[in-house]
Amino acid sequence: MTIKQPFAPHYGSNQVLAAAAAASAVAISHQAKQMRVVNTGANKAYFRTYDSGSAPIPAASTADYCVPPGLAATVSKIGHNAISVISAGGTTLEVMTGEGF
Repeated sequence: MTIKQPFAPHYGSNQVLAAAAAASAVAISHQAKQMRVVNTGANKAYFRTYDSGSAPIPAASTADYCVPPGLAATVSKIGHNAISVISAGGTTLEVMTGEGF
């Protein structure tokens, strides 16, 4: 199903994540179809979404989605309920679920 609307955030779902050289993961809403990731730090970061019930749990790597410093990405994540992030130089990411593009 294609959603043709501007990104409508799920208010109250924003999480501020500290991405570091070792991948870390947090839970996100599995019901939301999209999410916006904003890199508010000074270094690029990478992320991937996944279903935490799957094994093995995939850690983010530099082969995943890159968000350069000062930029944002809005991606679809239907059914996924976790996000893994990594940044070799360390950075801060704002992650919010929602609907739209």
